[in-house]
Amino acid sequence: MKELIAAGAKHFQEELQALEECLQGLLDSEIPAVANLGRYMVESGGKRFRPLLTLLFYKLLGEEKPRKAAIELGSVIEMIHLATLAHDDVIDQAATRRNRPALWKSAGNRSAVLEGDFIFSRAFRLLNPYSSEIRSILIEAVEEVLQGELLQEHLRLKLPTEEQYQRVIAGKTASLISAACLMGALTGNPNLKEWQRNSIQQAGMLLGESFQMIDDLLDVFGDESLGKPRWTDQRGGWLTWPYIRLIEKSGSNEHLDLLFSLDLSEDGKREILTAMEKLGIRQEFTAKAGQKIDQMKKMLDWISDSALKVLLFESSDFVLQRSS
Repeated sequence: MKELIAAGAKHFQEELQALEECLQGLLDSEIPAVANLGRYMVESGGKRFRPLLTLLFYKLLGEEKPRKAAIELGSVIEMIHLATLAHDDVIDQAATRRNRPALWKSAGNRSAVLEGDFIFSRAFRLLNPYSSEIRSILIEAVEEVLQGELLQEHLRLKLPTEEQYQRVIAGKTASLISAACLMGALTGNPNLKEWQRNSIQQAGMLLGESFQMIDDLLDVFGDESLGKPRWTDQRGGWLTWPYIRLIEKSGSNEHLDLLFSLDLSEDGKREILTAMEKLGIRQEFTAKAGQKIDQMKKMLDWISDSALKVLLFESSDFVLQRSS
């Protein structure tokens, strides 16, 4: 992902700087306590992956137009993402976010939840001048995010099927990434044909699903020194695809009992990791995520070749190489 951010910064340096300024302004408030919470969320950083996709698709498919719309919509997408993070960290009781205390640890549960609500409201207010189609895309994406989160909560301390797992990640992650791509494309070129819109939307879903799959893999095999804690899914009672495949391939009730131990010991973790490595689960899962990236590229093959298209496809490959 570092390569993606570096490449994006090179192509969209001015836009990304304007986006940061836009975020700071949109989350400001005449009430200092509210302004401080918004500033804390923005300054926590992040990859800005979603607004980068909005900017990329805007330029990839658009004509020469003022870039204000793409920056505003990229900001809206990032605000929705920040709001969900504020809420997720409270639900998961995740103590850190990007090597600093999560908002709820810094300000308390109530303030974190309310700040998430505030960010949601500001994001939707910014959509007022835009077309009903743009508004519908984002509203539907947020509905999908919430349904995905609710399904995940329903499956807590259960062994999901692969189909249920795919439904969760499609909702909670891929839907917003897909919306980021489609909103950027339509803002750059409102005259896209229906099949082109569908192609972009589906490609965004595939990219988002792959992104979340690698995120789930890092939760098991990642390097915590790079700022991403491990075992948070298992500790929260949510068994992702690597755990599902472990149980399917090993047929071990002992492994399932271990995974349902929310205070899994270091010995237990080592046992799980050893079994996963023996069964080739990391390689299988990475290959599965890679298949989605290949499908995504085929969906967008109709887009004319350009430096931006190369950037998009290379960025997609970087998703598979994420370390944080």
